[in-house]
Amino acid sequence: MARLIATAEDFAFGPAGKLVTVAEELAARGHALTFAGSGTALQLAERADCWDEVVACPTDAPEFEELVGSRMAAADLLVSCVDRPSVELARKHGLPVAWLDPLTWWWGDEAPVWLPDLELCVVQRSIGAGDAAGPYQELPANHVVVGPIVRTGPERRGDAGSGPLLVNFGGGEAADWYQPGRDTNYPYVIIDLLLTQIDLTGFSQVVVASGERIAAEARRRWPDAPVSFECLGHRDFVERLSSAQAFLTVPGLEAPLEGWAAGVPTLFLPPSNSSQYVQLDEFRRRGVGDLSVHLRDFLPPLDLLSAPLRDRSERFIEQLRDFERTPTIRTEVAARLSDLLTHPEGWMPAVRRGHAYLDELGRDGLERCVAAICALVEREGESA
Repeated sequence: MARLIATAEDFAFGPAGKLVTVAEELAARGHALTFAGSGTALQLAERADCWDEVVACPTDAPEFEELVGSRMAAADLLVSCVDRPSVELARKHGLPVAWLDPLTWWWGDEAPVWLPDLELCVVQRSIGAGDAAGPYQELPANHVVVGPIVRTGPERRGDAGSGPLLVNFGGGEAADWYQPGRDTNYPYVIIDLLLTQIDLTGFSQVVVASGERIAAEARRRWPDAPVSFECLGHRDFVERLSSAQAFLTVPGLEAPLEGWAAGVPTLFLPPSNSSQYVQLDEFRRRGVGDLSVHLRDFLPPLDLLSAPLRDRSERFIEQLRDFERTPTIRTEVAARLSDLLTHPEGWMPAVRRGHAYLDELGRDGLERCVAAICALVEREGESA
């Protein structure tokens, strides 16, 4: 049994969801795991039962080394899902690192300079995977490229009749990048459209999943809404997803893969952050994003990958505000969403395309990721 420290960047639910997916499998193999982090990453971690210990502290805070440094000295490995400060502390303490990276295509020239020096980098194949000159052609020897790191079950239990609609905003915020009520009102604008302009009568129940802050504010604003606002743990989310009639989600890092893996009709809301904008572009290009509403359908297209990381977010937020404050665009978005939700005849072809997309990327991503981490633990143990 190895002692592992686990961290994820506090950026919505994508990195934390990926980390929890992997951590649950590592815990099932008998390893002891300590999670350390804050914000939306902590929200998901606290709802998982795979940890021996949870340390609540921002990984970039001055007190993080005081709280976690001694644990690193006693640990065998750090598993980080794109959380940079924890990796830098681990390197300082001589702790081997497994870096989980579902965003290799995103970093550009701003990838960490120490990536080639880490013991293991597990790269999730996604954007650009089908291109002859994609981002996976020439990677350092310590990189292992795998398919989507996602659990393939349980299979969907819903049928063609009336069932629940699961609406997903993900974590909906990211420390130091964007927050609802400060930089954007996206989730509340979409909820208002759902409640006032979109036909939801074909569903037996509507559950809106989001981060804690958004769910609490939505319950305050709409106390009598015929909709449930919840912050779900990862296992609970996957369970709800498996029995949904349809899944309406932001085009995030983790949830679309889980929707396709579960065989649930997956429909896309407009993006709520800059990486989602690029991902929805890719989903459409690959034929799995036809059931979607995109900001580029109503506003000038953005070429975000050509800009530095911080500029990407700022440019996107500026356009998102245009959507939020323009009644005609909001009405057009609502009409398109209502059309998608009331024409189920197009859903099953989309499910088949989603399955084919996962087949192309590789169905064994989670297994290969966990195997690579366990092999690293074994190697480090032999060399100790």
